[in-house]
Amino acid sequence: MHKTQMMANTTPSRTSAHCSSRVTGLLQIIERSAGAGLDDKNLDSVSQATSKILRILGQQEKTLSESIVRKSKVSQALVTLLMTTQDVSLHLNTIHILEHIASSSNSKCTRLVRQGAPHALLRSIAATSRVRPLLEELCIRQHLLLLKLAVKGTTGEKKLALKARLCGVVTVTLDLAKQCINNIDLSTPLLQVLKIYASNSSNSVSLVKNGVLNLMERYFSLYGKQNIAVFRHALDLYTQVLSFRSNASKAASSGATRKMLDLYVYWTDMDKLQKFIQVRKSILNSVKHLVGNESGRKALIKSDGIAILYATAKQSDEMKQEIQRNCTSNQMDFKVRCTNSTGPQELFKKTGSEQQAANPNDLAVLGKAIDNLALTCSQIIRKSMPKLCLPIPSLHG
Repeated sequence: MHKTQMMANTTPSRTSAHCSSRVTGLLQIIERSAGAGLDDKNLDSVSQATSKILRILGQQEKTLSESIVRKSKVSQALVTLLMTTQDVSLHLNTIHILEHIASSSNSKCTRLVRQGAPHALLRSIAATSRVRPLLEELCIRQHLLLLKLAVKGTTGEKKLALKARLCGVVTVTLDLAKQCINNIDLSTPLLQVLKIYASNSSNSVSLVKNGVLNLMERYFSLYGKQNIAVFRHALDLYTQVLSFRSNASKAASSGATRKMLDLYVYWTDMDKLQKFIQVRKSILNSVKHLVGNESGRKALIKSDGIAILYATAKQSDEMKQEIQRNCTSNQMDFKVRCTNSTGPQELFKKTGSEQQAANPNDLAVLGKAIDNLALTCSQIIRKSMPKLCLPIPSLHG
């Protein structure tokens, strides 16, 4: 009995040691492939090794996962594989493992950046774009990993934008966004990466020349309240591109001011409960860039935009004051009313079982968002008609 108990106690440790040695063997296969290069002989063994490592990472065994993630030589070998392999399944496996490493900690993500992962990814994106039919899953994983490296790594958006221009993939990603406009899963990472590219002025000008503004307008018409996430990514990219004066001037000359004003009116009429204030503010930020030149200001005035913005700012200021009164009164049962084109609209009413959710802090956050909306409207009015009396009394003088 004593002997049986001892065998039972030693079995888990032997199993753990066996798994650890097995993982070490798999990692050595990958490391050797980076040094020797890939050929028909070792391609199958490397593909099998990466598949088995992915299964181990999927089991979420902490000790084994850490042994894979912490080895610098392994991550360097994976980056090398990313640049050299043309096999689709091996490419996908490599990207999935790199995603696990990048997600483990900021330091591991920074290590991947130092080892050249962004440059390798940009080169692989350029190569993948030439394959027909389009490898959608591979494109999604490539851009998601690139986003992760840009956000968590120390490369910075501007450095990544410069590398993208040098690798010639700015128009490649834009062309993919044009092809995949109806694909929600692929559109999301593509738009986010394009926004990073657009932080560079040269990239931004190149994107405008290749039709990014018209493409974003197609996104606006295709996506909206039904898929607010994609719409907001497209709007953020549009605003980022217009932040450069030459792009804003070109857009204003082609009638973008009237289009964005119409879009703002549409969202204002639809947003009865003030749930999309940030979307409306982003649209106003685009308008603010557009009125930085004379053609944009003339278009705004001609489209009766001053009256629309004036009314919005006035209503927002009144709403903010009513919210402040409700916050200071410390009452859990309250109503906030807003006058719009359809008449008074009840925004909040907390009674009975809903009283627990009625938090004055929520009102304070809403009040700040509405205040920012009114302030942006006032800034656009001041830019377009400097002598006009502003709708918010506190801004006078």
